[in-house]
Amino acid sequence: MKPRSPDYGTDGDPKAMPISFLAFVVVDAILFLLHSEILRVLAYLVLASGIVFLSFVLWHLLYVRFGKLRHRDALLSLVEWKGNENVLDVGTGRGLLLIGAAKKLREGKAVGIDIWRKQDMVGNGPDGVLLNAKLEGISDRIEVREEDIRKTSFPAEYFDVVLSNLCLHNISGKEGREAACREIARVLKPAGIAVISDGFHTRDYLGIFMKQGLDGKIIKGNFLSKSFWLHTVYAVKRGP
Repeated sequence: MKPRSPDYGTDGDPKAMPISFLAFVVVDAILFLLHSEILRVLAYLVLASGIVFLSFVLWHLLYVRFGKLRHRDALLSLVEWKGNENVLDVGTGRGLLLIGAAKKLREGKAVGIDIWRKQDMVGNGPDGVLLNAKLEGISDRIEVREEDIRKTSFPAEYFDVVLSNLCLHNISGKEGREAACREIARVLKPAGIAVISDGFHTRDYLGIFMKQGLDGKIIKGNFLSKSFWLHTVYAVKRGP
């Protein structure tokens, strides 16, 4: 029997995309059937929007199937691993970054936190993380906690590396995202590294980090890796 492979989930609600595309088709059909020149022009605009949306769906499926693993590896390659790091993965989902980081460790520990909202990923939950960790053979190197990154229970300057992918934009409100960035800066050790990848607000994240004593840059997404729409904040906390 073929060994079971880890399942790192489908980002977002899988029902939302086909329903949205079906809405484009229905609206477009109605506009064409009304036999109005003005509405026909509008129908072509809706059709063009639908094609753009379908292209996004196809790219998303490519990211889920192939791109997210390559993107994970690219994010982890930004850290010069020693093997004894304490790592925090923010919004761990089903453990993609958490488990990838744990594979880099010999003595350290990788901690994944999330509030596991069902709308953010298919099968979202700590059980999925633990199963994937077992399948990957690194259960002894991870810890999973249900915590909100806006205010965690971790002591200050505790982690050598903080990772996150497609998480912070889900926090509602600019103040909430600022609180999350401040908390990341608080728990990061001097000379520690934050690698935060997202499709939105990355310039805001970098600005907050810089106010909290980190220096960094934004790395743009790679078209060939199917993650062209993701930008990454790479920031290092200044020493004492």
